[in-house]
Amino acid sequence: MRLSIRSLFLILAILGVAVAAAAQDSQDPEPLMSYQDTGRFHEAHVWMGQWMPNAHSDFWDDNFRNFEASRNRLNGFTFGGDFIDHLDRHNALMLSGSFYWNSISEPARNVLDEDGNPLEHHLDLATISLTAGYVFYPAGTEDPVIPYLGAGAGLYVGQLRGYRNSFTTDDCDEDGNCTTTTEYIDSNDSFFLTFGYFVLAGLEVPVSPHFALLVDGRYTVAHANLGGDFEGPSHLDLSGRQYSAGLAIHF
Repeated sequence: MRLSIRSLFLILAILGVAVAAAAQDSQDPEPLMSYQDTGRFHEAHVWMGQWMPNAHSDFWDDNFRNFEASRNRLNGFTFGGDFIDHLDRHNALMLSGSFYWNSISEPARNVLDEDGNPLEHHLDLATISLTAGYVFYPAGTEDPVIPYLGAGAGLYVGQLRGYRNSFTTDDCDEDGNCTTTTEYIDSNDSFFLTFGYFVLAGLEVPVSPHFALLVDGRYTVAHANLGGDFEGPSHLDLSGRQYSAGLAIHF
């Protein structure tokens, strides 16, 4: 599934209009962010965006050398959320989780199938991150536009699966009922668990006392070693950029 940044901002704008309209219809409107008088509050983020892996490592180099693919084809949809505990107007602690999945098809460069076509290779990559971090609000949390900076670290777990070809068979019984079965050959699987860290920068725009729109960018540094069905130790680069947009709920 591919989602452009322009589409994300369009969805975010529609959501913001709906939230703002609901806030205006309230019988007892509250001043914007008035519940933050003590500087202590919590917020939850729900966001979606695009992750753009660097893919600079021996595994990716070998893959792109043997198959017709490029690094930008790994760019894919990601979604996740944050829980933020504001200690005061400038400092906060954050717990985050995210999920990314992408599947690409790559014709082999030098290998042909029985029909004389490039042998088709498929690659699936899924990652889940669980991280903790610190967030700094240089201008505080009471302005109409609230910038923030942060950094953190945590665990990155996932699966890489590659398979090079498939074939379909039809099994029919005496009554003419047929079952179609698709089988894959030359399949490789590897699960990985590794440690990584990230930095982030973003903006929140409050649209009601308890809701804000947000956009942010993150850069992650993480590397894993592949085992499982992949031959020999392979270094998997999981570093890359992420751009996302979403909704913040303050409580």
